[in-house]
Amino acid sequence: MKPRRSSSNRLFPGRKEQESDLGLGTKIGASGERLISKDGSFNVQRSGSRRWMVYEPLIEMSWGRFLLLVIVFYFAINALFAVLLAALEPGSLIGVDDPYFSQRLLKAFFFSMQTFTTVGYGAISPGSIAANFIAVTDAMVGLIAVALVTGLVFSRFSRPKAHILFSKNALIAPYKDGKSLQFRIVNERSNKIINLEVQVVFSWTENQGSEATRHYIALKLEREKVTLFPLNWTLVHAIDEDSPFYNLTPDRLQQMNAEILT
Repeated sequence: MKPRRSSSNRLFPGRKEQESDLGLGTKIGASGERLISKDGSFNVQRSGSRRWMVYEPLIEMSWGRFLLLVIVFYFAINALFAVLLAALEPGSLIGVDDPYFSQRLLKAFFFSMQTFTTVGYGAISPGSIAANFIAVTDAMVGLIAVALVTGLVFSRFSRPKAHILFSKNALIAPYKDGKSLQFRIVNERSNKIINLEVQVVFSWTENQGSEATRHYIALKLEREKVTLFPLNWTLVHAIDEDSPFYNLTPDRLQQMNAEILT
């Protein structure tokens, strides 16, 4: 089903929308929901897909969550192999002669960690075919896991990402003979960003019959491109007769579920 598109709107009669759809669609799931979250991610929930995406979440999650996931996986997989080794009959691990499962479990856990990382100290070694099979599987899983984690860490470090901070508040400030909407962006890092272009879009919802649709209008900026971006940049939109904010009150903007996308 294609999203509804309209060439004009009732809020600004006689004016064609500069952009009827940014790719997010004109139909909305619930009133008041943001199109883009504060962290810059799209507020989209996908359903019906059976594919389990692993790579992108591991790359995009924070470093704290990533390291915690690696540590949890490391201990969990070694705990699994430790249970398998400790469940074998006594004497399957040379150097572990304890008769009870609970007594063998801790030593089997440390042996599994040594095998997983290919670091062996010689105090404990497999003494049966089953123990050797589990140890070989443990070592193979360890080699694959180390390779995967190394690749993920390299991908996270090498992924280019511009860290641009936005001002917490947007201001209505004097501008020439009138007023303007202003907010500031800052290059957080010392990296070199050149030929930076910015597009600011005003979005709002409007009831048409029994259905609510979302509309978009690109805001005209004082400057839409800078050659160098080493410090900060104040984006200015003049609120004149051609501006969609002209004669709009804060209460009206809240009723329209207005949102500014950058």
